[in-house]
Amino acid sequence: MTPELFGLSFLFAFALALFVWQLLVGIQEVREGATEQDEGYSENPLFKLVFPFAQAIAAGLERRRGLDPMRADLRERLVRAGKADAITPDELLGFCCVCGVVGLVVGVYFMAMLDLGPEAILLCGLLVAYLPLLQLGEQIKRRQNAIRRSLPYALDLVCLAVEAGLDFSAALGRIAERMRRTPLRDELRLLTRDLTMGKSRPQALRDMEKRVGIEELTSVVSSLVQADELGSSLGPTLRIQSRELQRKRFQRAEKKAMQAPVLMLIPLVLFIFPLVFLIVFTPIVIKLMDMGTF
Repeated sequence: MTPELFGLSFLFAFALALFVWQLLVGIQEVREGATEQDEGYSENPLFKLVFPFAQAIAAGLERRRGLDPMRADLRERLVRAGKADAITPDELLGFCCVCGVVGLVVGVYFMAMLDLGPEAILLCGLLVAYLPLLQLGEQIKRRQNAIRRSLPYALDLVCLAVEAGLDFSAALGRIAERMRRTPLRDELRLLTRDLTMGKSRPQALRDMEKRVGIEELTSVVSSLVQADELGSSLGPTLRIQSRELQRKRFQRAEKKAMQAPVLMLIPLVLFIFPLVFLIVFTPIVIKLMDMGTF
């Protein structure tokens, strides 16, 4: 075995082992998140290993005012991911820098083994540096989907509590206490805290809408703000919005059910059909070879 082939085999085996390890860690995080949300940014062992270096880089980035627009964008994305208290935008940028350095090292290795140009090193560094932002985007999607699933049920409970005679703030506080730990429960607690501290109801609802950033909650907030401005009862408004969200949820389920046969064609064509053809035609080919046809 040549040194180049040995190096590529070792790199492939290491990448495969790392992928399997990260997959197992991700499954464990999902299981833990089903019962309790972690307070940190990530429970990944690699993140905990790299994070001190990211904090050291963040200390140097804090003095650079040219990064303020990027900080504002990252701060908004961290708020939507529910991680604004776990990591700062500068620390996230530092984490990207550390990943970029790792990508450059991997690029240098590939350049030495495969005789690639310096463009490959830069491309590899940029791709690896983008991975933390890609992970942040996935966290935002998971959190928004969790809120989207829990919102109709929570609106039903708030509607029942308001129609039973409770105040809107008291109803939110009671529902937040009874709900299991989900991103929506955290948002309801923040909304209750804002209302308790004296913030107006429309402003508190708008702030929650900006933190979450989903279309369904925007519609609910707009209806509640309009009902509050007109002085109408919140019970019928909440009931109408709950039914509308349930209808949209049913439509999304129907859409995914209609897309399932199309998605099933990919593994069917790539994995099942070749095996079927192999099982059916292999005996025929062997028989023809014995007869001397080939």
